[in-house]
Amino acid sequence: MNDWPARLFAQIARPRLPGTPALAEVQAAITGRLEVLGYQVERLPFATSRRRLTGVAIGAAGLGWVAILTAPLLILPVPGWLVTLTGIAALTFTTLLAGGIADGRLPLDTPAMQGVNIVARRGAPSCWLVAHSDSKSQAVSLAGRVLGGSMAFLGVVLLLVLLVVRLAGPLPLAPVVVACMPALVGGAVLSFSQAHDASSGAVDNATGVIAALVAADLLRVRHDVGVLITDAEEFGMEGAYAWAATKPKGSYFVNFDGLDDRGAYRVMRHSPLTDSSDVRGGSRQLANGFAEALRPTGNRVIVGALPPGVLVDGVALAKYGMVGVTVSRGDWRTLRVVHTRRDRPARVTIASAVAAGRAAAWTVERFLR
Repeated sequence: MNDWPARLFAQIARPRLPGTPALAEVQAAITGRLEVLGYQVERLPFATSRRRLTGVAIGAAGLGWVAILTAPLLILPVPGWLVTLTGIAALTFTTLLAGGIADGRLPLDTPAMQGVNIVARRGAPSCWLVAHSDSKSQAVSLAGRVLGGSMAFLGVVLLLVLLVVRLAGPLPLAPVVVACMPALVGGAVLSFSQAHDASSGAVDNATGVIAALVAADLLRVRHDVGVLITDAEEFGMEGAYAWAATKPKGSYFVNFDGLDDRGAYRVMRHSPLTDSSDVRGGSRQLANGFAEALRPTGNRVIVGALPPGVLVDGVALAKYGMVGVTVSRGDWRTLRVVHTRRDRPARVTIASAVAAGRAAAWTVERFLR
């Protein structure tokens, strides 16, 4: 393998929000490399928008307002059944409103745009190498959003507990204020979901693209391996959903998403909930193969399920019946950089990406033999 991974990384690690000319140029560079590797490449357009991000923002803001408006009712001498019913109804309405906007069932002025998935193959793939091509920046880093999501979840649980306990009578001020704070803080953090075009997305996810293409290079003689480079992952896995909805069940995938130079490799399994233990075994085989391939490099490898609240293309692919793993590498400092201007090419090398790509090729060769 020559130095093309470093050259390609320099081309694609730049701000590239979905729908921008910069992303189109990045996708052209990726397409060109896949064609050089001998793959037949298709560009599959699909309609996308920011509706999922908007749904999250509205739901989070709604949660904060539910906490603010419910707190006085928990303290004042109002009939307990009325307080409980009002609070649960408000939480339910907020959830349905956010979900309806995110799924496109409720009309909202979120301008539509065209996304493009890149699909490369040499035959009829049964296993796909996956990475997303787009990037975004937000007011809060991924670390902040993880904390905010945890706080919001805790806030919902505490609000429900307060609403049930309130049936017995008015509650003291201090515990109500303390219990409502997680919903207020978590909702405020998650409400800042507007995507901007200020991050070079070096870790997230130029490194993932490099890993996928390194594996594609090593596996290019196989007709049962394909490459999927998705668009609009940063808008809520829109590209993966659009592509997976058209594919038959039973395919396998290896998804690369964020490969920093620090921290442990994480190999996270994805399996459809309704499938058999034999199908689930495919994700375990892939994950264990990665661990076997990566551990001799001296790096720590953590194999397990996807942590709650983490959203990657593998979630969308598994929803439509595919089985596979997502491979990443990083630590808490990585999360503090992702989705910010600090995710620059200068702070990361492609060593972890190349190692992950080689491990993927070794694993897939053994898995498909």
